[in-house]
Amino acid sequence: MIKAINLSQKHIHQTFTQQHDQSDCGVASLLSLIQFYGGSNNLEKLRELSGTTKQGTTLLGLYQAAIKIGFTTQGNEANIQAVIDHKEPLILHVLIKERLQHYVVCYGYEKGKFIIGDPAKGITTYTKDQLETIWKSKTCLTLTPNDNFVKTEAQNKNKKQWFLKLLKEDYRLISFSVLLGLGIAILGMAMAIFSQKLIDDILPSKNFTKLITGIALVAFLLLVRVFFTALRDYFLIRQTKNFNNRIVDSFYSSLLNLPKPFFDTRKIGELVARLNDTQRVQRVISQIVGNVVINALVTVVTLGFIFYYSWQTGLIAFMSLPFYFILIYSFNKRIINAQKEVMQGYAFSESNYITSMQGIATIKNNNRQSIFQKINQLIYGNFQERAFNLGKINVRLSVFSGVFSVLFLMGILVYTTIQVYNETMLLGELMAVLGVAGSLLPSVASLALITIPINEAKVAFNRMYEFASMDKEQKGTKEILNFTSLEIKNLSFRFAGRSQLLKDINISISKNKCIAIVGESGSEKSTLGQILQKFYPFENGTITLNNQHNLTELNTENWRTILGVVPQDVTIFVGDVITNIILGREDTPENITKFCQDYGFENFINSLPQGYATILGEEGINLSGGQKQVIALMRALYKKPKVLLLDEFTSAMDRKTENFVLELLNKLKSELTIIFISHRLHSLPKIEFIQNFVFLKNNFKIHRLK
Repeated sequence: MIKAINLSQKHIHQTFTQQHDQSDCGVASLLSLIQFYGGSNNLEKLRELSGTTKQGTTLLGLYQAAIKIGFTTQGNEANIQAVIDHKEPLILHVLIKERLQHYVVCYGYEKGKFIIGDPAKGITTYTKDQLETIWKSKTCLTLTPNDNFVKTEAQNKNKKQWFLKLLKEDYRLISFSVLLGLGIAILGMAMAIFSQKLIDDILPSKNFTKLITGIALVAFLLLVRVFFTALRDYFLIRQTKNFNNRIVDSFYSSLLNLPKPFFDTRKIGELVARLNDTQRVQRVISQIVGNVVINALVTVVTLGFIFYYSWQTGLIAFMSLPFYFILIYSFNKRIINAQKEVMQGYAFSESNYITSMQGIATIKNNNRQSIFQKINQLIYGNFQERAFNLGKINVRLSVFSGVFSVLFLMGILVYTTIQVYNETMLLGELMAVLGVAGSLLPSVASLALITIPINEAKVAFNRMYEFASMDKEQKGTKEILNFTSLEIKNLSFRFAGRSQLLKDINISISKNKCIAIVGESGSEKSTLGQILQKFYPFENGTITLNNQHNLTELNTENWRTILGVVPQDVTIFVGDVITNIILGREDTPENITKFCQDYGFENFINSLPQGYATILGEEGINLSGGQKQVIALMRALYKKPKVLLLDEFTSAMDRKTENFVLELLNKLKSELTIIFISHRLHSLPKIEFIQNFVFLKNNFKIHRLK
């Protein structure tokens, strides 16, 4: 029988944290099971949920990811017979050649063989002996969808609702644009009709009045068409502006409300590429409203026009168009695949460019410009190669389309010429038919190729929705007005799919007390600080505020108002000193000046070139590391917190500045609860107002030093 694994058992836990070299086989196996049960997901999200790295995915990581996406999951020890009796798909933790860790999906047992989904081989079969050979660990995951499992239909419905909600305010503008498109299509026939009347009626009759009247009428209709076109374009650019504002605001707002671990695993270039996807979505909306509708109307009106003058010629055109449509449509899949490659290449190239520029100092200090130039040449060259392949497909399409267009127009010309020669068609009618036939094929081609930009927009939209639909940061509901105590009991923490980083942490902090959490690098001091900021959810234990409120239940905004933080890596935003202190809060210059005077920051402000108006530059390029830390301290104190968390906050300060801030904190000790986080055990005891030390060691044990 299948025996459930107790994840707390040490010897079993080691099995769950073993990693394999083929980094995607675990999440690929999980993805195949999601699809088997009618759901949909993507490798990128599963990598994040399972903690997949370049070294691979742990079985524990797959277990955690499966729970988060709606499976009732259990880690098990089993044998071959138990897998046969289970009769439901499960993930097996197996070994392949050279004893690499690997994962496969067992879908069932039929006709003496196991049906195995192997990410490296696809669907294959194994006999009992063959499976016994590779399944040495005898561990597996059983997965059953529960009520939280989201099926593809529900996900697509949610996507549709999100998109229509964004588009809802544009319905009126889009409707006006479609009606104007209908008018433009009909008025487009005016010149062809007038040409026919001119040649067959007006000129032979030598009726000057009719000629002038006809010219005036055509001129009027063409001017109306120009007006309609301009009005439609105005509606489209207005809709573009409004839609872009809404979709970017919605996407950006979603990003801001995602939990911090999301940003820990993303590159800036990747987020920028997602933001650029909004333009692709809007471009297709404009194309559908502005071109597709008109092309469809032009096609129908033109065919009707040709049938009116010659049903035989109309029949030729009607029978030819499906072949032309199929010819163009046959290129869709190749173009779509090539466009995906181009989009991926562009995103990778942009991400590499941004990352390189952010690390320019490191590149220069190590004289690696030539290496990074070659890397960029390789990455950008790959992007251009993909763009070139797309261009070649478009050239082939253009050739086939052009040849068909020539043959089509020549066929129409020959047949209508014969009709004129046999006096069954007038010369003006021939000219009119040829005039409108020339616009027929481009309209049909545009309709046949519309799936390409639609697919591009679909890919872009799915990439955006993937982020926008992620679970937002847990806000909590309970609020506190004052701080009296904080107690951490038996706290444990791990990142997804990883071994525990913190275990059985116990710390007590009272109001207006000062403690120091110290330890060597790698003892996860800063991680503990991130947990206190509600950035990372902890695995076990409790953090209690004021002896009654659980930290996870507290309103996040309320708690972060009470908690002031000076992080190890200080972020400086573009703007002046005041902008970086108040961070968008509304306040008067007098209040800001008074704050700096009360806390003794005036000397620091006066040391800057333009005082309060000093422009700090992008990422604080005009500041030293110590000055950035002073700005961060001012920022934290400005909001008048009850608790102050300081993470290596004097690491870049000179001695004079460090003495100043420590004296300031000494004065504030009766108003604030202060938590120091530092690795400098040799210097912290010199700070007399620290009342207790907590030492974190890499083996997770806690020692209190007197």
